[in-house]
This record gives sequence, C-alpha cells and structure tokens, in this order.
Amino acid sequence: MTFGEVVHYVTQPTGWPEPVRGITSLLSPFHCPDSSSDVSEHLSSASSSNFSEPLVFHGALAPESYTAKDFQILIQSTAAGLSALAELPHYGGERSTVPLWSQLLHALSNTLSPDVMILEDASFIMPRAQNVASQPLNLIDGRATLLAAHAIFSAPRTHSDTSRTSSRNEEDEDESMHSADSDSSDGSVESLDLPLQAHMLSGRGRRLSAVVPVLLVADSYNIVPLMCSTLYQRRVWGIRQPVVGLCCSSTGTIATAIFGWLDPDQSEEGHMATHLALAADIGLDSSMGVFDFTDTCSAINLAQFILGLRTHFEDIKGSISIEAVDSLTPLHWRSDLPDFETQSGGPLDERVASWTHQVHVETSSSEASSSSSPRTPPLLSDTALVSYETISSPLLATIVEDEQVHGANIRAPQEARAINVKGRGPQPSSSKRSSKRTSPGPRSLSEFRTSTSSRAPSPYPNSQFAALSDTGLDDSMTLSNWLFERNAFAIGRIPVRSEELAKKTGINTMVELYDKMTEFSWSDDIRTILSNVKVDRFVSGMRTDLCTMNRGPNCQSTPNDVPSLEDVEFISSKFSVLLHAVTSARQCDDIAKLQGANEADRRHEWDALLLNFFQPVPSQRDVLLERQLNLACNNAADDASFASRANKVILEYRSLCLEQEECIPLTRETAGSWEQAAAAVNQALQFSYDIRHRLLMGNFAEVIADHSSKDPVTGKCDAILVVPCSGVATTTLQRISSVEEKDTFLKSFMLVQGPKPDTSTGETPHQIETPDGHPRKTTSGRSLQVPSSSRVSESKKLNRNHLHNPFLHHPDRNQVTQTQEAILSKDAPCDEPSQQNLLLPVLLAEYKKKDESAISTSMNQMKTYLVSAVTFLSKLGIIDKPVFGLIVNGTLGAVTMAWMTNKQIYVMERNIRYYDIRDPLQALQFVSILPRLARHGLDLRGLLRKQLAIIDVTELQSKPWSKLAQQQEDKRLAAAQQTRSEEVVAQDRGSDDAEPERI
Repeated sequence: MTFGEVVHYVTQPTGWPEPVRGITSLLSPFHCPDSSSDVSEHLSSASSSNFSEPLVFHGALAPESYTAKDFQILIQSTAAGLSALAELPHYGGERSTVPLWSQLLHALSNTLSPDVMILEDASFIMPRAQNVASQPLNLIDGRATLLAAHAIFSAPRTHSDTSRTSSRNEEDEDESMHSADSDSSDGSVESLDLPLQAHMLSGRGRRLSAVVPVLLVADSYNIVPLMCSTLYQRRVWGIRQPVVGLCCSSTGTIATAIFGWLDPDQSEEGHMATHLALAADIGLDSSMGVFDFTDTCSAINLAQFILGLRTHFEDIKGSISIEAVDSLTPLHWRSDLPDFETQSGGPLDERVASWTHQVHVETSSSEASSSSSPRTPPLLSDTALVSYETISSPLLATIVEDEQVHGANIRAPQEARAINVKGRGPQPSSSKRSSKRTSPGPRSLSEFRTSTSSRAPSPYPNSQFAALSDTGLDDSMTLSNWLFERNAFAIGRIPVRSEELAKKTGINTMVELYDKMTEFSWSDDIRTILSNVKVDRFVSGMRTDLCTMNRGPNCQSTPNDVPSLEDVEFISSKFSVLLHAVTSARQCDDIAKLQGANEADRRHEWDALLLNFFQPVPSQRDVLLERQLNLACNNAADDASFASRANKVILEYRSLCLEQEECIPLTRETAGSWEQAAAAVNQALQFSYDIRHRLLMGNFAEVIADHSSKDPVTGKCDAILVVPCSGVATTTLQRISSVEEKDTFLKSFMLVQGPKPDTSTGETPHQIETPDGHPRKTTSGRSLQVPSSSRVSESKKLNRNHLHNPFLHHPDRNQVTQTQEAILSKDAPCDEPSQQNLLLPVLLAEYKKKDESAISTSMNQMKTYLVSAVTFLSKLGIIDKPVFGLIVNGTLGAVTMAWMTNKQIYVMERNIRYYDIRDPLQALQFVSILPRLARHGLDLRGLLRKQLAIIDVTELQSKPWSKLAQQQEDKRLAAAQQTRSEEVVAQDRGSDDAEPERI
C-alpha cells in the first residue's frame, strides 16, 4: 500500500529540488575537528560572535539567541550514552535508544518558539492510500515519536461570553484563534469550528485546539504517512512551506532528514502528488541530512539544523488562517473518512436507506433481546482489527535504518492497542456464585489442578488482571488473593516495637535499609559542587535558582552525610542531563493540561534519568526497557497443607498491621500515616472473615485451583535495572545434559524473558537499485531507501483508597522540598536471554500517565513484579535482601521495595517516599538513590557467586518458581491423566467385548 508519493534521491548538497532548497540550506555543516577533545573549542569559535563572554541570567532567553553551544554538554552526553549502549548485550531484545536521543531533540525543539508544543508518541491519522479500495477501513492510526508543533485554540471564554450565544460571524473567526501561550479569563474555551480535514492528530469529541506540526520525528514505518498527512493538512490550512521530517529508528542512532512538498499540478484520481526528498545512500554526511547521534560533530550539526528552523516555525505560524480553511477546495485525505461511494458499493443515501431497513428488521424480530439497540454497521465486511504493520507498503517497511533494523519499536504501540481491543481475557468469577459451590467430598489440590488444566482456561493478561477491583480474599480473582497464595502481604514503612515481630518479619531492618537508600541531606558541599559544575546555558537559570535559594532546601533530616560526596561528583558530571529532564517534565505537564496526555509523555524523562545515573560499573547502563518478566507461581496450588495454615497466616498478618498502627504517634503531622495503617487493620480483619468463610464452605482447594488456572503468566515491565552475573547461567546449564531441557529451563527459570515473536504479516522488505538522483514514483516493487548506519545499537464497604495509593501521603511532607508554586513556575533478529549472564533484578519500574484512577493498577502491577523478583532471588539462595520498585504517575515517582524473610514476602506500599521531577531538587534526590542502588546490585552479585557452588540444579528443575513452569507442569499432568483415562476406557471396552465369549 502506497500513498502516491514521488521520491527524489539526492546525491550532492547542490542537488536538492527547487521547492526545498531554501530549507535544505540549513544543512550546511560546521567544520568539525578530528579530535573530540577539540569539540569545545570548535563550538566556542563557531559561536564566538554571539558569546564573547559568559552570560548570567535568571529568566528565559529569547529563542533566537541559542546556538549548538548552549546544548554542548547534552550533545556530548547523548553521544557518549548511545555509544555505551551500543556496546552492551541486548539481553532478550534490541535496546531502545529513544529516551536518550529524544531528550536532545526535545530540548532543541524548545527553542523554536515561545509557544511551541512538543508531543511525544503522538497518534496521528494516516492518509488515504493511492488505491483507496485496497485500504482497510478500520480506523488505523500511525505513531509519531516526537512532534514540535504550533497549537491553535479558540478564543478563551470570559464571564460575559458565557451568557452569549455560541454562534459567531465568519468575519470574527480569525480573531478567535489564540496560540498555546494565550491566557484565558476563566480557564474554559470553546470548540474550534473546523472540518476534520484540518486536524491530523487522532481524537474524539469536540476539538478545543488544532495542532500543526513543524518538525516531525518518526521511525521508518511511520515517517512517510506522517509526512503525507502533514502535507495534506497544510494544504487544507493554505500553508505552502515544505515539511521537515527526521527518520530515527527506535533502536538505532541515525537520523535522516526528509523534506516534503505538494504539487497541486500533479494529481491522480483526486490525490495531490506528494514529493519527498532525501539523501541517497552515500554514507553518513551532515551536509546531506544524515546525522549520527553517537558522533559529537554530527550531532552538533543536527542541533544547529534544528535550531535554524526558528524562522521556518514563525513562517508557518504566520501563515495559519481559518479563512484559508473555509475558502480552499475541500481535500478529503483522512483514512478514517472514507469515500463511501467507491468503497461501500453505492451512493451514501442508498447505503443509509439499506441500513435503516436492516435496523428495522433486526429490532422487530428481537424485541425481547437486550442487544437490540441499533448499531452502525461496518463499512466493509472485514471488521477484524488490522495493525498498521500488516498493511504497510514496501515503501514504508523497507526504510533501511541502522543495518536494516526497521520498525523494531520496543514499545510496540500497535501491538498494545490490539491487545486492548481484542485481548479482553476471561471475566472474573462472581464471588456470590463461587461461595455457593460445595464439593461433594474433600478433594486434593492436585486433583482440582489437573481437572482445571484439562479445561484449558485462559490466563489473564497481567495488565488486565491488575486493573480488576480488589475485593479482598473472597473467591474471585483479586490481587489480594494473588499475593496471599504466594505467601506475600502488603505493609507500611513503619518499624515495630515488638522484638519478636521485628525478628520474624525483618521489618525494622528493612525500614532502616530503605531509609539509608532514600534519605537526602542538603549541604554546603553539595551546593558548592553543583554551583561550580559546567551546565548548558539553556538550563543554567534553573541551576542558579536551585543553588542560590535564600533558604536551603529542607529535606528529611539525617545524621548521615547522604548522599556521599563521591555520588554528588558523579551526579554533577551529568547535571545538565538532569536539568533538561526537569525542563521536559514541566513542559509535558503543561501540554497534558491543554492536549491530554499518554503514558509516553513523561516516561522518556524517567528512562533518561535511569539510563544516565544507574551505572553499577563505569559505562555500564544495564537498564532494560519494555521487557517480559516471568511471574511467580501459585504456591498454594502445590501446597496440600495450605488450607490448614491459612487462618494462622492471616492472624499473624493482622497482628503485624495492629502493631504498626499502634507504633504511629498520633499527631497532626502523622495523621495520614495513621489513616493508612488503620485502613490496613480493617483490611486484615476482612481477610480473616473471607478465609473463615471459605473454610466453612469447604471449597478452599477448588477456589485456589480456579485462581491458579487464571493467574497471569508473564508481565511487561516498563523498565528493569539489573546487574549481570557473567558465566553464572553457563555454569548452571553445564549440569543439564539435554539441549531441550536447557532451553526449557532457561525460558521458565530466568526472570527476564526475550521478546515475544512478531505475528504481523507485513510484507518482507527489499531495497531498490542504487538511487541515481532522479525522481521516481514509488511502486509496490520499490522502497524508500534511507542511509544505513555503520553501528547499531472498591470492595465490600471497605475503603481501600488509603492502601493502594503511594502518593496519598508523603512521610516527609513538612520537610520535603521547594513549594508547589516553585515547581509549577521488529523484524531484526533479537538475542534470547543470555546463556552467559544471569540478570539480578535491582529495581523495577511501572509508568502511568497522570491519572489518579491508574495508581492502584500500577501499584498492583508492581506488586506482581516485586513478588516475582524476590521469589526468583530466593531460588538462587538470596533471601533477606530487598528488590526495589518505582511506581510512576506522571511526574511523580514513588520508591517501594519487597523482601523475603522466613519464607514470607513483604511488599512496602504505604508511607513511602516519592519525588516530583518537575522540581530540580526532588529530581536530584531521586537520582541520588540510583548510585546506591547500583552498589546494592553489586552486593547481590557477590552473594550469588558465593551461592553458585551449592546451587542444586536438580532441585531448581523439580521445584520451579515461575508460573510458566507451573503451567507447563499442569499441562503435563493433565495430558498424563487424559492418557490414563483413555487406557481405562479401552480396558473396559475390551472387558465388555470378552464377556459374551465367556457366556
């Protein structure tokens, strides 16, 4: 499927087509020195006319005053980070490079205009294909990695406007447009009265704004339709300026500039011809728009090119006019607004009449049906969900990036959307129904498990399971049941007075360890180090505000010198990166208020902080993004004595909750912690009732077997910080003789899994002949060729609101940080889990956009990850050592942890510390934790090496820890039982056949 684009391959800097020569003149590169040590001098000399002496400022600079020198440290840090990332093993999948290079592009794009709107992972409407009849009518969206755009809003309402009619005269429409930085009188705006063709971003309902992209960044699957959609949108707005795009692989380091324009004189079947111009495959050349983020000089040239787009941005902004939208001939370009007459077999009025008749017939024949309400029928008979990769053309699928690593987007947004629509999973069983089930006689857990496995129920996807309402320990599928059946409970960060409880649970020791890991004390030494370190001029004002506050920031008090000066020196070497992340987080928050937010809007800032500040050893950044984790098995399903011990376990948990509640002093400052502890006591009481009720009903084994058959098997973790142990896996596997057994063991035993196989049916890419510089129409047999890289890189009246929201109360509320006002001023081959390195989990992260309703879901997902990670470590002989978690809600990130003591797992979910990365001080507090976590990971590795000599591989195989291994065993038992049943039936038939002969 193509979009009728004409591709112009350019072989020399003077060969760009006439419509884009003006914009391509910005590609003229600086002369870069051969030695990287001379880069700073080169930058200084290149911009000496603008910066004869250091500038001191405290406010925002005018956008036109920036050059690449003002981003020198971020450029060098990005190049070094991506180079280091390329040298690391994949550990199950290509490492995403987006968090590092998108931070640089985000920072550069901020200079284009005072009111620039930057969107990350934005969904856009794809254009119609050249052959409209061949394009599926499913509403398929594309994904832009980053958009720097201008936003148009309608006039803000004043209090006097609210009493007026909403109608407007046409001559007043231009005056009703406001930019994104316009102030509103009462915070409300009217809808923009524009046709859908004037919008290119996906969305429903009334439109409060229109977004016109200026700089487009996308991967090879999305860049061509993104540029075509933008060109068509500009035609609707009457904008004649060319479109500027960057094609960047999500796992690579090469950015290729592509320029597009429309030719109204060339059209086929109502389509305007779209033209795209880019460099031919002649190697990395900044003068041809091919940049390498890992090369500092090349990245400097890219920065200077983007900074040079300021005039281009203002030209587009000045060209926007609603009058042009109304006066120009309509252009029907959107794929979600199909041509009914060509695709639906007749004129629209005939189709509406047919649909009306169909609705009348259906409703008349099924008046009693609950589903008889009319529904709009599909435009085509094919209503299956079609992913973009499935319909991508050779033009899109074969953009060659980074040694043909095309579309290897680790985040896989299309796959995620397909799961949301199709993967509804099983419905939770009703607690009322299950409570009425009685067993005719006692049956063992293994009998129930085998009979349940034979029915092959579908496990829940972990994300869907975590979103279920937690009704405690009733018979339904709940997170509380999941934890209970794995000997795990959620507790608060509250030390206890009882020495017996402290020794049995390890709570006091772990609270002390948590505090040492997260505490922070501001000092004059820290102020001095951060004040003297060199930072990018773009963020120097933020550094000044942080270090020259009239009052020193009051953090949680501690007698220790935390963080250490060694850690502060390490952080200061990347302080610009931290400040750029803070800047981006603030802007994402502002945009979310105007445009809405998705989960990717802030995750890149969190990822960038993790990648830059978690380094167990120099240059080693073992931060894995979007990886599948094996989840822990259901222990209760394999424990015949679990039912007899269940009530005692619950009573012990209730005692711990009561003790924690009593240990909280009743003061105004601790009211929030006490309310959470009191809610936990009420929950423990409800747990006790639920278990006793289940025991009285006599269906304990049946309920657990039902849960085990539906438990999620794996979960996708947004980020996991690991420490690799070289050779451990190989040493362990040497004790297993069979190759098949080795593969099975690796898949079910390792915590971190490899990527799931790609099931898309996209066309196999192939390259066209070497471009000769002449324009050519792309056909099904030809593909767009981009220069490749030389290196790749609620609940039973029990209020649980206090229990599943780590952001509800901060333990250091009165001592934290600055005031709130200050804060707000896939086709490429991937390696499987390494048979050389075993990965020890240190911290796991779950990201959600700013949405209070999503907090409990992310907390539930984190509990499943932490329990699974702790269980994995225990099988390696590592106990009484915590694994940490990061729960993100927008710009807020809470640090939690879990550990195992005396075969019981505890997850710390209340009274924990959280950080807002819009505040540079809180961001500093957060990253100061990461070096300490790295040292903790190294300690775990030391413990493992001591345990390696005594690890019993046979026991590991016979007593697996993961749900995947348990599921495989259940299937094996079910198959064996089925075989035995068939043998018994065959024997009975043989006996019946022999009986007449004896007679």
